Amino acid sequence: MVRASVVLVAALLTSVFIAGSAKMMQPKNVMEKEIRLALLDEIQGENIKANLRVLTKEPHQAGTEANERVAKAIEDMYTAAGLQKVHTLTYDVLLSYPDWDQPNTVAIRNPSKGVDIFKSKGVTEPILPDEQGAPHAGHQWLAYSAPGIVEGDVVYAHSGTPTDFARLKEMGIDVTGKIAMMRYGQSFRGNKVAEAQAAGARAAILFSDPAEVAQGNRDDVYPKSIWMPPEGVQRGFIMNGHGDLLTPLYPAKPGAFKSKTAEEAKAEKILPSIPAVPISYTTAYEILSRMSGPTVFSDWQGGINVTYRLGPGLRDGLKTVVDVKSSLQNRHIHNVVGYIPGHDEEDRYVILGNHFDAWVYGSIDPNSGTAILAEVARAMVELTKTTSWKPARSIIFVAWDAEEYGLIGSTEFVEEFVQQLGGRAVAYINMDCFQGNFTLDANAVPSLIDVVIDVAKRIPNHVEEEVQAGRKTLYDTWIRTNPGPNGEPDIKPLVGGTDHVPFLTFAGVPTIDFRMENTTRKSYPLYHSLFETPFVNEHLYDKPDFAMHRSIGRYWAEIARTLADAPLLPFNVTRSAEEMHSNYVVELKKALAALPADPNLDEAEQQIKMLEKASEKFLYRAQHFSTHALLVKDDDRKLRGINERIMMTERCFLNPRGSPGASQNRHVLYSISDKDTYAGRVMAALYDAIDDYVANSDKKTSGRAVAEQISIIYHAVHCATNTLKPFL
Repeated sequence: MVRASVVLVAALLTSVFIAGSAKMMQPKNVMEKEIRLALLDEIQGENIKANLRVLTKEPHQAGTEANERVAKAIEDMYTAAGLQKVHTLTYDVLLSYPDWDQPNTVAIRNPSKGVDIFKSKGVTEPILPDEQGAPHAGHQWLAYSAPGIVEGDVVYAHSGTPTDFARLKEMGIDVTGKIAMMRYGQSFRGNKVAEAQAAGARAAILFSDPAEVAQGNRDDVYPKSIWMPPEGVQRGFIMNGHGDLLTPLYPAKPGAFKSKTAEEAKAEKILPSIPAVPISYTTAYEILSRMSGPTVFSDWQGGINVTYRLGPGLRDGLKTVVDVKSSLQNRHIHNVVGYIPGHDEEDRYVILGNHFDAWVYGSIDPNSGTAILAEVARAMVELTKTTSWKPARSIIFVAWDAEEYGLIGSTEFVEEFVQQLGGRAVAYINMDCFQGNFTLDANAVPSLIDVVIDVAKRIPNHVEEEVQAGRKTLYDTWIRTNPGPNGEPDIKPLVGGTDHVPFLTFAGVPTIDFRMENTTRKSYPLYHSLFETPFVNEHLYDKPDFAMHRSIGRYWAEIARTLADAPLLPFNVTRSAEEMHSNYVVELKKALAALPADPNLDEAEQQIKMLEKASEKFLYRAQHFSTHALLVKDDDRKLRGINERIMMTERCFLNPRGSPGASQNRHVLYSISDKDTYAGRVMAALYDAIDDYVANSDKKTSGRAVAEQISIIYHAVHCATNTLKPFL
């Protein structure tokens, strides 16, 4: 009965919220539909293409002079677009670089003769020299790797997950003192290196397996297609955590005290202590074709044309040598910020963000998004000039620096302005880059799912075949290719790996993160490679008119306009309450019920009952509040107070102490998994406590820890219920 009433109320709220967004806080002669169509028409693919060419002229890693030039180019774009208060915010952070004059290498050595029978170049040669021929562009490296030369035996550890290393141990294969060779996929690369180090490895090798990045005909690779060519290599960082590691929880302003040292970060396993290097699948072949030991498990066999073996070591006594040269350096980074001030509520912010630093040229990750965001800014400002429209709330455009090193620019920004964001930010909307060109995909907090879906229904489809099949909007293709429960697209909680993370997990700002992707792949094969240059965007992913880039810009702009202009904030708090009551609590009860009966869990069982009752009250209060909000939405005297309660309800789910061992993860519902930095996990601290209970022999202490984590969520739900009330 409760669920039925929730569905009815949610449906009513959705329709009224959407209708409510049509009543603009603007001069009455400005009609919502006319403004929307004008905004969509203003965004031009040719402008995005031109922006992309400017942004990808040269490799531009964070902290380099080249990246400062990109920051200046973005500042110029924002200024030319007409954004106000355009400025940069500078932070002093710890970054990592290779030795540009001595590339990292992997060699196969005959120790008896003291000669190398194979040695990688450590550099990927350009295929399109006009776009990829800058000095040092091809260097193969991983940021924050420890330097060193390690000679030893290789063990093939598949994807380097905890499960993979456990399987090796069950097979009697000891990684201690060995070189762990792992393929990309399944988890964040930094977690792979950390697992290898924990297993006793002295060095780590990562490679992109053709099974993932070069499927099908091996001749049909870049530049003929988007598949990775034989010498392609994925770069990236391998620090575990995000933000500047020397100034945790505080902004790394120039001159600020550094409360942690690099050596302390290594001792805490934030930085790796072993050398790690990425290699191409042709170099991987040289190693795998010589491996000794038993054949791998059937699900560990990859796409290189050899029989994969576990090792340890190579046949005939050959040894593998990993040679990594790297250094840690303090560098300045620069976020670029610009505003369209709100007409009615200047102190309420809808924030749009994307990072601009890249591992090489970055035409996909991230500068496809950077180029689009600059065009969205230009189009929205132009609309204020050619019509009487002004956004009711301020729209802030931010280009982040040093995302590729661990979300550093966005994290330092959030740490600097956490109090202001907590009280003023309506939402943060992130688009890092596209991963395909066929269908929309999005992650969002539950209260913003209605907005994510509704806006997709307003954006014309850029895929001609889909339009001819009657699927005329982004939503039509999305719901067909990725259907979820309740007749909606499958929109999951937010995950890690990009700049929405500090906004949600540290400041409690509701977030949306979206992208375009293909139906069979969730990532793109050329990821973080030398070959991400404009040729890929212009010829392999999009049409000459950049129709797909334009669709992304239209979607981004329309979400921002909707959140900026709706008199009643279009957050569905009832959906949030329903998710808590009918999903999160239900799944938690199942997880505890699956454990063996134990008196040490009695307190946890009692806390679950308390949480279940609290979630029922939250659901009731959310329904009541939403009904009341609709009744007073035309009363300007009451509207700001109603919107204030909507915003503050989201902040109730912050725990100021953070998660155990992860003080930056303050959101009790949505945070980042410590086992995989790319992954999100609902109620991560609680489920980590349950995992610890299962593994810990001290059941009394670990059982109480589970009860405490449930209690923390209970208090957050109780806070949300009280916030929706008009009185204490």
